[in-house]
Amino acid sequence: MVLCLEFAIPPLPQFVTVGHAVWSPGDRHFVRTFGVYDLLLVKRGTLYMTEEGRDYAVGPGKLLVLEAGLLHDGYRACGEDTEIYWVHFIHGCKPAHIRREDIPWSSLLAKGTVEDEEPSVQQRLYMPKYATVDVEALEPILHEMNEIHSRLNAENALRLHLLLAGLLAALQEECARTTLPEPAVRLARAAAAYLDIQWRQPFNLAALEEELHFQADYITRCMKQHIGTTPLQYVLQRRLEEAKKLLSGTVLGISEIAERVGIHDPNYMTRLFSTRFGVTPGAYRRRLRQKEDATAVNDTLEL
Repeated sequence: MVLCLEFAIPPLPQFVTVGHAVWSPGDRHFVRTFGVYDLLLVKRGTLYMTEEGRDYAVGPGKLLVLEAGLLHDGYRACGEDTEIYWVHFIHGCKPAHIRREDIPWSSLLAKGTVEDEEPSVQQRLYMPKYATVDVEALEPILHEMNEIHSRLNAENALRLHLLLAGLLAALQEECARTTLPEPAVRLARAAAAYLDIQWRQPFNLAALEEELHFQADYITRCMKQHIGTTPLQYVLQRRLEEAKKLLSGTVLGISEIAERVGIHDPNYMTRLFSTRFGVTPGAYRRRLRQKEDATAVNDTLEL
């Protein structure tokens, strides 16, 4: 089982410092309770760490993220030259722990619109807690971070934060592919991928069965458990998000929008839209226009 850390974003974790060193035989990490997260990556040798009583032997190609506020130390000295990278970062919220296979990768997230003044949904960032990672893929990022940090100035400071974001994205990819997901997860993802292509077509559960070679009841259970929706709910979410986009970006009528998103009864689409977003399509569009008009008036007054 691969355990991952789940961080609520935004905001993204904030960079503190980065480093690279070779520890000699006999070197051992000291005891501390640290207020930042300490991401450790070992290129060669082995680093022996304990966090809150749990021992980790961080060998070549291994990554360990020590969590802020938890007691950690080296339970054993290095037995050979041990080359390590470390990155310290902070984040305002305590992370949750989640098994890699339980991460809802395929869950649909609400898309932002021109009406939104803040993120429309709380998103999540995932990174392995302790896992084997692709050192060759991560080392160029870490090397560049160290280079910039050694000559940090106002001109390159932003680049350092962007590199941290790139490192976090790479770690999330590692979290996704560290191990093969269990069959039920693979089936749920396969169903979502098929529906991502077919969502504009009339919903056809029999076609989904034929495509995936599993009974509809089992597909539905897998999607419900690992994505959080049934196949029909997944399709309707896709259609309603597209309707929301068309309402904000076009002058199409409600009936034509319903037709375009695969809901042939505009009254049914209105009911679905109202249930999901708490406002009718027409009221949603009027609210957008009112906001645009108010913005235009303010811009004119400022001129």
